Amino acid sequence: MRTLLLSISFFCTTLSYSQDSKFKFGVQGGLTYSDYRGNQLDISSTEYTEKPGLGFLGGLHVEYQLKKRIRLKLEVSYEQKIQKEKNTFTYGGKVYNFTSKKNQDYVVLPLMLKYSFSDRNSFYVNGGPFIGFLLKSDITNDAEKIENVNMNTIDNMALYKKTDFGVSIGVGKTFEINQKSSIYIEIRDNLGLSNINNYDIEEYGNLKTNSLNLMVGYSLN
Repeated sequence: MRTLLLSISFFCTTLSYSQDSKFKFGVQGGLTYSDYRGNQLDISSTEYTEKPGLGFLGGLHVEYQLKKRIRLKLEVSYEQKIQKEKNTFTYGGKVYNFTSKKNQDYVVLPLMLKYSFSDRNSFYVNGGPFIGFLLKSDITNDAEKIENVNMNTIDNMALYKKTDFGVSIGVGKTFEINQKSSIYIEIRDNLGLSNINNYDIEEYGNLKTNSLNLMVGYSLN
């Protein structure tokens, strides 16, 4: 949490120097397509299957120009990581189907090195480490449609570590609006490298995050 507060402080300080042409700051948002590696139930089972789910992200970014086409970029983003599970069970002699969702909300701080291939309206690549702070983790479902069945939201925060660490790699394109502002579109993969399981139990093993982001952002000099 101290890292999170220091990063927010860095953003506030940077905004005061935004008139320096070496700095850019802005906002971004988009979609996440999330999956987990490890600790997966047998997806060949006819009673339980897991699939990646769509979520949302949004946040702020600051860029600092190191060289003509090289920038250092720091972001603070709120990101949803969702996985859907289709379930089947028998109740009162009838077979019922319902969908549950694993929901994990993170504040994610990537520190990226960005290289642009030209001076204007450029394609670019970027990459670097990220750290994530878990804000919420629960399981929801649509089982209320089944008669006489009540399955409430389950808070499972205790099962997971509060931080995640990994590497982000992205490719995108910048479109200049004028000399002071631009927009960009980026596709990014966030590969978690740390085990987020909170318990060292053999049958649970290691569990690592993975998410694909489609982002649109706005930058201002």
